[in-house]
Order: sequence, then C-alpha cells, then structure tokens
Amino acid sequence: MIGSLYNLGKFIVEHKKLEEIDVFQDTAKLTSRTKRVLLINLEYVDTKFVYKGIIEEELNKRDSNKYLYKGGPPNGVDYTPASLITSKAESTFKNRVLKWFKTHKDPEFLDKIAEELTENKDQVTIDLEDKFQSIDKKNRDNVLLTISIQDGFEKKFCGNYLIFREILSEEAMHRYHNLKTIGESSGNGTCYLCDESKEVYGFVPNAFGFSFSTADKKGNVPNFIQADQWKQVPICGKCAVFLEAGKKFVQEYLSFNLFTLKFFVIPNFLFKGDNEEFEEFYERVVDLKGKKYEKGLIEEEDSEEEDSLYSIVKNTDDVLEFKFLFYDLKGGGKFIDILNYVESILPSWMKNIYKTQDIIKNDILFKEENLKLNFGKNIEGDFIKLRNSQSKGYINQYNWYAGFLREFFHSKYDKYFLDIIGFIVGGKSVNKDFLISKFMDRIKQAHRTDPENDYSMKLLTTQALMLYMFFNELNLLKGVDKMKIGSHNEEDNEKEFFEVYGEFIDTPEKKAAFLMGLITKKLTAIQYRSLGATPFMTKLWGLTLDQKKIQKLYPMIINKLREYKAAYPDLEELISVNLLKSNKNWKLSGDETSFYFVLGFTLNGLFKQNKEGVKNE
Repeated sequence: MIGSLYNLGKFIVEHKKLEEIDVFQDTAKLTSRTKRVLLINLEYVDTKFVYKGIIEEELNKRDSNKYLYKGGPPNGVDYTPASLITSKAESTFKNRVLKWFKTHKDPEFLDKIAEELTENKDQVTIDLEDKFQSIDKKNRDNVLLTISIQDGFEKKFCGNYLIFREILSEEAMHRYHNLKTIGESSGNGTCYLCDESKEVYGFVPNAFGFSFSTADKKGNVPNFIQADQWKQVPICGKCAVFLEAGKKFVQEYLSFNLFTLKFFVIPNFLFKGDNEEFEEFYERVVDLKGKKYEKGLIEEEDSEEEDSLYSIVKNTDDVLEFKFLFYDLKGGGKFIDILNYVESILPSWMKNIYKTQDIIKNDILFKEENLKLNFGKNIEGDFIKLRNSQSKGYINQYNWYAGFLREFFHSKYDKYFLDIIGFIVGGKSVNKDFLISKFMDRIKQAHRTDPENDYSMKLLTTQALMLYMFFNELNLLKGVDKMKIGSHNEEDNEKEFFEVYGEFIDTPEKKAAFLMGLITKKLTAIQYRSLGATPFMTKLWGLTLDQKKIQKLYPMIINKLREYKAAYPDLEELISVNLLKSNKNWKLSGDETSFYFVLGFTLNGLFKQNKEGVKNE
C-alpha cells in the first residue's frame, strides 16, 4: 500500500510540478469546506505594523495557496497564522492566530506583528466578532481567519512571505522524524521507497495518521526502543513528500462512503513507469471532482449521473489493480484506523460486480409486472425503485447489493458487514449458511414486530433472494456450484415457476418448504378477505421452522382451508408428494427451511389459478 501511494504521489508531484510547500498545505480541506475569509489587516509603515481592521472576502479556490493553510492539533496552533473558525471567532483569534505569533517570536518581523496584535487584541476581538456575525449563516461554517499585510499599494498574504513558507516547510518536515511523546527518530540508512542511502525518518506514516504505524507502543518497535522506529520503516524526506501527496490525492478524489463504511481506493499500476496510463487515470479521476454523489457512491435511481467509482473503472483496463482500504477516523479525524485491507482487485472484477447487479435487478421476478402480483397493483417500476422510495434515495442500481446487506447487518454487526463487503470486492466466497441465517434473523425480527402485517417481511425476503442470486451469479457462495437462476425474457412469465427457477429449488425438501409458504399465504389471504385480519400468522412459530414443524403445519393449514370451504387439490398433492419424498432425507437446516418457506410466501402472487396445478374450489 505504501508503495502504491508513493508511486501515485510521485507522479502527481512531477506531473503538476508541485513544490514541497504545495504538498504540505491542506488545500483540499480548505476549498471543500470554506466559503469566506476574514483578514486581520495590518499596514506596514516605516518598519512597523499598524492594525487597520477586519476585511471579509470570498475564498478564491484557485488562489487558496496564498493563505498557506495547514491545520494543526485540536488543542494547539496551526502550522501558520491561518485557522478555521469552528466555534467562536474570538477564541480562534486568541488561541490559534495570536498564540501562533507568541510561539514564533523570531525573527523581528514576527515579533512586531505579535506586538501589534497583542496591543490591539481587544479591538481586534470586537471588530472580528462584528464582521463574523455579519456573514450569512450558510457561509459561516469553517470561515478562515488569517492576516493580510498592506505593503504600499500591494496587499500580501502569508504565502507571499518566505518566513511563513519556511516555518511551514520546516515544521511539516519535522513531523516525519519527531513525535512530541517520544522525541526524535532518524538516522542514516536505505530508504524503503527509493532504495537510496541517505538520512531516513521513522515517523512518516504517523504524520499521515495511519494506525498501522504505532511507534507509541514499545512492543511494535525494534528492540523496544521507540527512537529506533526509523530502522523498521526508513523513509527519506523526499519520498515522504511523495507519499503525503499520494495520500492527499486519494483522500480528496478516491475516498468513498458505502452505507457508513468509509474507504479509500488506491490504484497500483502493474507496468511501472507507464506515465501515459498514470496520466489517463489521473485526468479521469480529477474530471469527476465537483460532482455530487449521495453517500459518496450513489446517485438517484433515475439520474443520468453515474456512480463515481463506476465512472472511474468502466473505461479502465486491467493495466492497474485497486487496493481497498476500509477505515474509521479517530482522534477527531486526525488518525486513520485501518479496519480492513483488500488488494489485487482488477477493474474487470469491479465491472463484473456492477454488471451482476444489473443482471439481477432486471430479472423478470423483480420487474413491475411481477411486483404488482406480490406487492399490489399500485407498484411502479422495478424492485430497486420500490426499495429506493423507502430509503431516502440511498439505494440505487449501482450499490443495491451493499444497501440490502446493510439491512441484514445493521450497526450491531458492523464487523460482519465489513468482512462481507471485503469478500465481494476481493472475489472471495461467503458461507451460504451464514448468509441465510442472517437473512432469517432480520426477517423473523420483522415478523415478530408485526405478525399480521407481512409487507416488511416480503420486502426483506425479496432483498434476500436478490442477494442470494447476486452471490450465485458472481460464484461467491462457498461450497455451492453456480446455478442458472432466473430470466430476462418476459415470455418466461408464462412458463411454470419451477421451469425458470427450478435449479434453485431443486430438491423435495426445498420444494416442500417453498410450497408450504405458498399455501400459507393463500390461507392468510382468504382470512384477510373474510376477517380483515390474518390470525394464522401467529401460528408459524415466529418463522423458526424445521422439518417437524413443516410436517405439523401442513394438516393445520388443510383443516383451516376447509373451514373456509377452500381447497387447492393439485398444490396440496404436490406438497404431500414432496413431504413424502423428503421424509427420511431432509437435508435443510432450520434457517434454510424457514428461508424457502418465506420465499414461497412472498412469491405467492406468481402462482395464479390453474398455474402449477393450483385451483380454488
């Protein structure tokens, strides 16, 4: 990963002809959050500085380097006298800007500014508060506070003065080899990245906040001597700058959020030195800057805008691979806690994930015609549109697999959700039994919440079926051979269900459980028409089913149907045959039995009269 970030950063620095000072600044953070700038205006007259008031101006994103902004620790000062107002303007002035000058008293140039600001701090505070409050509320977040100096007819900023540039450069470089809690870690050695012998530093990854570099823990450093960290990950100053440039590029352009999962996508080019491929990828990614994506990876279902990650990979050949770094932010966003890391992901595999989502969502089962049969005649559009209407636009054609998974692995199961997403992007198989057990946990929960209202249960079951078909199509179900499930041909709507989906429901016990769900739904539909309620739903053991309960349930349903003078002779016979065939060879687990049962219950609408031998007397 470090090597990939280094190569990316080296290309960016050389391609854009960046200087160290350009890399060190937090330009992306500033331009993404800040709209207004407040300048403590000083006039330089006869070798003295005179306070002239507060000036408000709009942040010029193309010229933001003149402010020389780089954020510092939450309870300290920033690297230059340029700070973001996150709460009160007065406290930002006194605790960050004024304090910066008090801690940087040499040379005389800085001393004189400190004296003038200290002498006029009360007036500065009053003027600053008045000007800050006059800013429109929508532009008041993260206002930048810094100084400007009127020198003759020219207004200058921190970036115009060598002293501020030198201080920023020196202190930014200082992070690479000095930690306040440990001290110095540097020495002469061979750089891990460029393989040259020179002075190398030990705290470079720490400077970027990566949690894998834990020099603060003695057990993780050579000989338990923290100052010897440079011997473990020796990186020279020049390569450290390249590495920081790569990390900042990824953070600005290749950082995504997938249903609370934050991750970086780090490109690694397979053919070293191919600047043409680097440049093509770089231009494609930068071109996407400024587009708005809901939750980082998605757009509205009916939008013409594509998912940002898909826009990147769709025209990318396998000349590179991606590394996915899933992370959380600690320490107020200063530290990156790495949760999972998946590497060697080819663009072709990413395209396959997107293609598979499209294949499944366009299956005839999930199109409007069949959804009307299962969910009611008022349904419009496919299942993704139906589900999207209930999720504030967060689920769409590009990310529905993750959105559905999140439904079954809510925040209590973050680790499982993270692992499964990692398995998918990494092309690793997932245990089928584990998936089905989690499907049923959530479906049973919905059933317990409102036993007589099956709408939520049917939504969840449909999502579970789509996910199962998604994993099957990608051949990611551990120990299960890929099956041919489903169809895109609308003419197949006229075929018998098992003719199209039979490979998925291919044994007597699966058919028995499925058909029992189907006939149960027919019974509850009759009850609802007669009573306005579905009391039989409370007889299903909370959907915790197995072979014995299925066998016990069958005569209960038949007897109840007869009470309503209803019968389905061919369906009842089909159930009897499959119960008999599977009697001594029932191989389904309890969760699988329940899963096939709720599938039959949910898809009941597809089994019309005189279809599959179903008749109503």
